[in-house]
Amino acid sequence: MKTLLKNLVLHAAITAILLSGIFLVSAVPGTQETKITVIVDGKTVAVNPVPRLSGSHILVPIKPIAEAVGWKYQEKISTVFEVWKSAKYTDGAREYLFSCHTSTIDLDNNRIDRSIMVGVGRFFDTDDDHNIKFSVKPVTVNGVVMISVNDLAKCLYATAEWRKADNTLVITSGEIPYYDGKGLANRDELFEGMKKWNKVENKLLTRISGQPAAAEQETDKKITDLFKPAGVMTSAPEIGSIPAKIMLPGKTDIAKTDSYYEPYKTGVGNGCNWYSFGRFYETYGWRNPISYNGGKTYLDKVEQSGSDSVKAERDLNKIVSGCIAVYSNSVSGHVAFVEYVERDEKGNPVRVYYTECKNSDKSGDHKPGKDGKVVKVTFERFKKSSSGTKDLMGYVTPK
Repeated sequence: MKTLLKNLVLHAAITAILLSGIFLVSAVPGTQETKITVIVDGKTVAVNPVPRLSGSHILVPIKPIAEAVGWKYQEKISTVFEVWKSAKYTDGAREYLFSCHTSTIDLDNNRIDRSIMVGVGRFFDTDDDHNIKFSVKPVTVNGVVMISVNDLAKCLYATAEWRKADNTLVITSGEIPYYDGKGLANRDELFEGMKKWNKVENKLLTRISGQPAAAEQETDKKITDLFKPAGVMTSAPEIGSIPAKIMLPGKTDIAKTDSYYEPYKTGVGNGCNWYSFGRFYETYGWRNPISYNGGKTYLDKVEQSGSDSVKAERDLNKIVSGCIAVYSNSVSGHVAFVEYVERDEKGNPVRVYYTECKNSDKSGDHKPGKDGKVVKVTFERFKKSSSGTKDLMGYVTPK
């Protein structure tokens, strides 16, 4: 009789819990799954897996929260995730991509790294800033990584409030700053510099949408008066030749900007980047707005930039003449310029003619008569960098 009574009491208790809709489940050691309402910017958001309590912390999945406040999300590998968002600026006639913020959630190193790109004529990186250590160890639920909502809110420039009275998590998005405040000029000064550079150099550089103001149209045309674009090669170049026009006739001082043809009068990066940036400009007559910075995330940055003039192509078989090939390994990266592609009868790439600045002494200086020589290799060999130490990741091409 006592056993029957105990069973009835237990059954009644379980029934009451089920009917109440409140679940306390130790699905992950040290955490509790509970019924929590998530409100983002005034709207209820479905979150799966549901938030979990871990002591005084609330753990949430990254993707649904990031996307709810307008950030993009990507799983790089199983232990590294990226969220990013761009800030835009308008002068009434054009809309400019002003900065792009990226937060890398790195489980291996137990931290979140925040970085920023700011557009002033071209993109450049500030130092990685705000390295956020996890306030509580992330957990994995059904293959989904969950981190503290406070940690996530920091890297999304958002705020998180826990209303314990009604088990509600309130997340409010914040304004994305235009700069990180670490030694950079204020927003308006940066923007004026960007507009000035943009007018003279390239009307496509930072414009995302809209048309140039009438007063700017003549200034924009200056780009076509600087030189005649070479165009994309339609036949194979001579091996060992140098198709690029890098240094002006009679000039020998590689340290002076006025020694170079217009496409190479730039301080963008060193070595391979400087060369591919100039060769791209020389071929098409306008500057690639996203420059490689010596790391291995060039394709990511092109995709994140929202550029209306260039795109990233990760299908290696879609190589085309006049694109920038992007390589990387676990430590560093490299870029080369594809001059011409030979294909078989089915259209598959079989041989590639390319040029590059090898920067073999790591100085970043141009080597007249050496850099930019045409090399011919099989497509399979091209999938490795000239040094053979980096893998081909994809291409940057005009849209």
